[in-house]
Amino acid sequence: MPDRLRILQLVGDPVGGIRKHVHDILNGLNDEFDLFYLSSKKGDSIYYDEIDAIKRKIVNHQTLEIVKKPSISDFINIYKIYKFIKKHQIDLVHGHGAKGGLYARIAGKIAGCKVIYTPHGGVVHSMFKPVEAKIYKMVEKTLCRFTDLIIFESNYTADEFKRKFVCGSVETFVNYNGVETPEVFAEKRKCIKFGPKKLGVFAMLRPEKGPHLAFQAVKELLQEGELLELHFFGDGELRKTFEKDARESMMKESFFFHGEVTNVYEHMRDMDFVLIPSLFESFGYVAVEAMMVGVPVISSNTGGLKEVLSKKDSFIFESGNVDDMKSIIRIAISSSDRIQQEMSLKAKNHALELFSLDKMSKQLGHLYMKFLDKKRIS
Repeated sequence: MPDRLRILQLVGDPVGGIRKHVHDILNGLNDEFDLFYLSSKKGDSIYYDEIDAIKRKIVNHQTLEIVKKPSISDFINIYKIYKFIKKHQIDLVHGHGAKGGLYARIAGKIAGCKVIYTPHGGVVHSMFKPVEAKIYKMVEKTLCRFTDLIIFESNYTADEFKRKFVCGSVETFVNYNGVETPEVFAEKRKCIKFGPKKLGVFAMLRPEKGPHLAFQAVKELLQEGELLELHFFGDGELRKTFEKDARESMMKESFFFHGEVTNVYEHMRDMDFVLIPSLFESFGYVAVEAMMVGVPVISSNTGGLKEVLSKKDSFIFESGNVDDMKSIIRIAISSSDRIQQEMSLKAKNHALELFSLDKMSKQLGHLYMKFLDKKRIS
């Protein structure tokens, strides 16, 4: 066996938070371990911006043809992954998300590897039709016996997973996601006193992220005389609907669609508030990024966001409730500079303490080494 632990990171579509998490692992642990990466070819724009740099840091990256729903191609991919594991003498496979977790646990166990699984949000959210949900639950419970360790990104995800799938015999661990301290961290941010207040939504434009609720809330507030701008940073299926609605309601000048952006921190600092209207959230990357950069957060209280934010450091509304969102937005935009700065400072300190990328990487490296020691003993 090679001197250094050889670890395979395995994910389906590298998009959004799951892409960020896997890429942070690859960037943060490449000095300690020999890292390998398998994913589908269907990443978001940031994936394509980052992948060449990541390839230079790790041992090997390959892509597979992966579809979301069950398919005959799954058997082909599992065989290819098994061959990849044997060829590169992989010691430990870390699967991410539903499809990545399925592949990792079957191919990894057949190949005799230790297997770690991180479910991420889609696994615990009720986003399937009844028949699909039953099949998925049965598969997930069966795969528990092929899993050595499950790492959760929040206590919320851990509790929901355990409640749904009851993998009682599997060791579990909560390792909060971390974000890198931004370069603009030390700069003091100035509050803008005049003109419309800018609210930024940083998320893919799909229903579970709640952008339609943010759009509706701001549209009503504009009709009621509030001076606001709503900026969407992200792309997705709802964008054309929003753009059409903004044009037809004669409010086009108040809604902005920037698409996917790479320099998130810089765009956040141009906003007065970061708005998080999510209906489901397993952790809350956007919240932590806003906290790190010192921008006040207006957020729903769903899922893992409850562990990231509190009413002491953020403006919180009831998830899915447009009227409550409107009320909290009004409170936020009318609050004084002093209150906003005090809340932002508390939020920043909280994020630095619990959600740093360095802390996440060190903890994960420790878990990997623990499994390396077990493999060497056996």
